[in-house]
Formats: sequence, C-alpha cells, structure tokens
Amino acid sequence: MRLHFAGYSVAAALAFSAITFVSLPATSQNATNGKPTCIGCSVDGKTTPRMSDGHPDLNGFWNNMAGIGNHIVERADDGSVLFDFAGDGVTSDGGTGTSTPGTPNLFGSQNYLNLSEPPYKPEYAAKVKAMVDTEQYGSALNEDPQMDCKPLGVPRGSVGTMQIIQTPQVVGILYENAPGPTYRIIYTDGRPHPKDLDTSFWGHSIGHWEGDTLVVDVVGLNDETWFGGGMGGPRYALGHSDQEHAIERWTRNGDGLNWEATIEDPVVLSKPWVVTPKRMLHAKADDEIIEALCAVHDKGHFIKPTKEDPFVCDFCSDKIENGVSLGKKTN
Repeated sequence: MRLHFAGYSVAAALAFSAITFVSLPATSQNATNGKPTCIGCSVDGKTTPRMSDGHPDLNGFWNNMAGIGNHIVERADDGSVLFDFAGDGVTSDGGTGTSTPGTPNLFGSQNYLNLSEPPYKPEYAAKVKAMVDTEQYGSALNEDPQMDCKPLGVPRGSVGTMQIIQTPQVVGILYENAPGPTYRIIYTDGRPHPKDLDTSFWGHSIGHWEGDTLVVDVVGLNDETWFGGGMGGPRYALGHSDQEHAIERWTRNGDGLNWEATIEDPVVLSKPWVVTPKRMLHAKADDEIIEALCAVHDKGHFIKPTKEDPFVCDFCSDKIENGVSLGKKTN
C-alpha cells in the first residue's frame, strides 16, 4: 500500500499540504497462492530481471522517487512513511547553470535541493530570473503550464509515478500524474523520427540499447511545457523553444531505475544542459497505477491573489500585500 496525493488536481500536484490517501491493494485475479504478483520485480531486489532478448526488464509500476529528497511516497521495510526532506540545499543562480550552498527548504521559494539549472543565454536568463523573483508565490507561478493541467513533457515529467509496459518493439510509459493521467511511447524497433513531425507535449521518442541502458532520443517537443520549476525545481528551469532536443538514459539496477538526460536548445540555451539524475524504486506487489485527474479550478489557490482575481473570492480583502489578505472585502 502507498501514500498518494489526492486526485492529483493542480492543488495536489503542487502542495505538500495536499490531502493524501492510500490506494487499494491489487485484486487477486493475478494472484498466486492468494498473494498478488509483482510485475517486473526483482527476485531479491538486487538482481536485474531481463526480457527474453536479454535486455533489462523495465516493466512494472514505479512510484518511489529516491535520492533527491522527494521521499513523500517512499516507505521503509516495516511500512513506515519516510518523510525525509533533508539534503544539501542550494540557492539557485537565476538560470546560468551554477548554484551555491543554501538551506534546504522544499516548502519555500528561496532554496531548492542541489539541482542543476539550465544554462540560459543571457537575455533569457534575465527574463526567467525576473519572472521568478517578481511573480513567484510560494513555489508557484501563474504562467506555469501545469497549472492549466498541461502535460509536463521532457525532461520535467520524464520520471514520476508511472507504469512501464515494455516489448521488444516499443516501450510505453503511463503517467499517473504529470500533472494528470497521460502517456508517451518510445519506439525501439529501429525506426527514425518522422520527417514531417508535428510538435507535441511529449514529442517523438526513439530508443536503442547500449549495454543495459536504454538511450532515448526525443524531438518534436512543443514550447508549451517548461524544463522544470514549481515545487520540485529547478527553480529557474522554465520555458524553452520548440527546438528542444533531449537524450535520456534509462538504466535498471535491481529494483532501482536510474534516469539521466542531456538537453539541447539552440534558441534559449548557451550549451547543453545536463539534468540532475533521478532514481525511481519499483513499487510493491500490491501497488497499482490509479486514475489521477487534474482540476484547473484549483489554480487560483496557488497563484498570487489579487482583488480582481475571481478564483479567490472566498478570501477577498480590501487590501492584499505580498499575497496576504489584510482585511475583509466589503461591497
């Protein structure tokens, strides 16, 4: 069983204060001797399972982000939830790709974990920094596309709560909350990218194996997603162009799945951006992907309120400063 963000509306996707619930165990239709099977699990947690063609088996449900301080859904062997928000913090630099030590604080807007920032060209770095420094409210920005329930795209949403379905010809990834249910396909049958490709949120992905690593080439990404930003950071990883090109590397070790990526964007980046690696852990046998809808109407509770904002009518005031209501609105 696992701890979940409720419904994965934008509210649940962006706030640690979101209501949580526990998913139901898997039914017994796939059970052996009364116990649910574990699709894709390692036999001992250390041995990497393999497909019939010898490649690592990526199948299964992955729902525990490990190694970057996001252990909100991770559990110890005794079932205890690991609320571990510690780590080496940084104060981001405004999009130049460097960082300085700071105080870890996932709930605030000033300090983030040690995540690499995109090396924006100077003109774009200035715009991004100005946007964050003047408009960020908590960890949210009004312009954040996930506030409107748009898919997170690559690399922001590449790794998360997800079901992977693998065959020799294709790898399908079903995302539970990116920020709502969505999917992407990685073709591994040797096909090239289409020449007349239309851009989309997840782009077009083709993959090949280099040893035990699935290398994925992604093009055709639209400019409606962000590199990152929001609660999970990196703080200044915001917009990009439709010329973005991503190379992802997926490597399974036992019941762990390591993800790395290098991003190129000749329009906004001064050099390739090496994204901070992420690691997922395989779910337990009784965990399953669930329907997690995204609700746009929650957006108003996470952007900086103003008197004119119709979404905050329940919290209206005669004067609002720095997002804090200073009195009750009168008609």
